[in-house]
Amino acid sequence: MSLSAETCARCDHLIRIPTRFSLNVATAGAIVMYDRLLARGRYAPRPLRAGGPVEPEPPHVHGGPRLRKPLKP
Repeated sequence: MSLSAETCARCDHLIRIPTRFSLNVATAGAIVMYDRLLARGRYAPRPLRAGGPVEPEPPHVHGGPRLRKPLKP
């Protein structure tokens, strides 16, 4: 499936993502955005407010130890 001629005419840039490797659209989009970010050498500024409150880090909840009962002989 491809874009219509009308849609292509409205675009500033078009890229072709080969589907030979069967990437899903989200992964393909993420790869393109990452490449553009690296190529432009720009990163979005962090949303900071001078004098704003400092929030503590939330407690770690994922990847904790799993307690299991020993197997009965």
